[in-house]
Amino acid sequence: MNQAQLESRPAATTVGADNQPIPRETQLAAYNAAFIELGLRFRWDDAMYEWLCGIECEKARVARYIEEHHTHLLKAYDADFLSQLIFDKKNEYLRAVGHLN
Repeated sequence: MNQAQLESRPAATTVGADNQPIPRETQLAAYNAAFIELGLRFRWDDAMYEWLCGIECEKARVARYIEEHHTHLLKAYDADFLSQLIFDKKNEYLRAVGHLN
């Protein structure tokens, strides 16, 4: 599969506690809340999130963003570590607003 095919594939849908897809707006808010809570100066807008959703794995999305926009963080932290940390905080937010168990 070439890069264009990879980027044009629909992203996997995150499913909530009710087994229904979690709206993208809610997921975007969860990521931005995680960034704030972790003291990261990241802020994703709709266009950035839409582009990142072309990457199926959520942790890979975060790693790709860090690798392309905040490479200075990779001098101190591993991309997998940061991705997991952000992913966990995002899910804490989704639990708090009732989307995950």
